[in-house]
Amino acid sequence: MEKSKNTSKNRLSAYLNKCASLALKAAIWAGVCFVLSIALLYFCQLLFGFYLKTPMGPDFSAANPELMDSIMQLSDMGFENLSIPLVLTVFFTCQGILVTAKIFYVARYITPLGIFGRLITCVLPIAAVVALLIPEFVQVDGWITAYVLSIFPTFVLFNICFEIADELFPEMDDMMAFFQKSEDSGKKINGR
Repeated sequence: MEKSKNTSKNRLSAYLNKCASLALKAAIWAGVCFVLSIALLYFCQLLFGFYLKTPMGPDFSAANPELMDSIMQLSDMGFENLSIPLVLTVFFTCQGILVTAKIFYVARYITPLGIFGRLITCVLPIAAVVALLIPEFVQVDGWITAYVLSIFPTFVLFNICFEIADELFPEMDDMMAFFQKSEDSGKKINGR
């Protein structure tokens, strides 16, 4: 009896250590994603500014007033203020989708694909879901703008979210086995 309590404590301790380790890793990746998103947005703004100074730039600007308005709106918002809700939305959405995939056995089919296979088959669809949620937190003009904004952070955060879901959450049959085991042990105690 005492041995099983020690084993349970060791398993719980190992699980909590794994949780803490993955939470720290996720925080670091979210911070890196935040900084890289800001840098990428400023770099894109710089390149776009150079393009507008070319002979074709004014023609492009006149032909696409809606796109120019969207770009100005995002620039006025400030890329730091844009990146915080963007990274948080990507992280929690990606984590929710991947935990659901783990619970309902889909992660079994994603895992063998490897890192690059997972990125190719999962990042773009998850970025589309994130793009649907971004207008709730960031004022953007359309879904396409939100989708373009969500691709890079989803790409950066996908693997840590997948690792968290794969390491910390059980599949449906594991949860059912746990609850059946608990119910069976209660019946045995009451039957004595």
